Amino acid sequence: MSGDTKISIVLGACTAVFLALGASFLTASRSSPAPAPAHPLREREQVAAYAGTVRISAESMLKSGGDASALDCYACHDEKKTPQISRDATGQVILPKDHADLIFSMRNCVSCHSGSRAVKLEIDGDGNTIIPPAHAGDLVLAHGKADHNNNACFNCHDPKKLNELVTRDGTRLKLSEATMLCASCHGPTYRDWDAGMHGRTTGHWKRELGGFVRESCTSCHDPHAPAFPALIPRPGPRPAPNAPAARSH
Repeated sequence: MSGDTKISIVLGACTAVFLALGASFLTASRSSPAPAPAHPLREREQVAAYAGTVRISAESMLKSGGDASALDCYACHDEKKTPQISRDATGQVILPKDHADLIFSMRNCVSCHSGSRAVKLEIDGDGNTIIPPAHAGDLVLAHGKADHNNNACFNCHDPKKLNELVTRDGTRLKLSEATMLCASCHGPTYRDWDAGMHGRTTGHWKRELGGFVRESCTSCHDPHAPAFPALIPRPGPRPAPNAPAARSH
């Protein structure tokens, strides 16, 4: 038997084996039952889908023409006097209680609360929101892990003009330019954000069909405490009751 004949026989045998395996696979796929549908979540486990960001940032509020009257620092502060920052025995900045309502108002409540249930807020005699006990820790300053040097108000806010921001090199920025303030320290993250790999972008991928919006840093991160808090894990999917067990192959 010649060498060419042997090669032809081997190739023919391999082809027959692969065809048999393919036919077996198709037969098994058609006979397998469809996977059991996931059990619908109970009402208490449902999470409302919301397309908004975590926070209503000052930057996005100003750019969209929203009501920014609460951001007027000199409605309370004297423009001719530089505010004094107080620290406790450990070096932490003592945040004024007067700022609690401002910080709380920047939260996007429906990012955690179900949109189907109204959130009831209590207002005091002066028209300020009474912070619920569950939100007592919202007024925090935790910008960085190294030491308390990062937790300094005037690292970002201009002490001589409170309604402006200032970078470490002295560049002055408006509140509507907060993202550029973040970029002055977080360069690699800013480059990812600018390229669309970090943060949240809405609009058209195909630019000729329409515009797009790249959400600012402070629309997701609280600038006073940027790290996201831990979330309670939701239950995993479960098979429907009385559903037939899936076959194993």
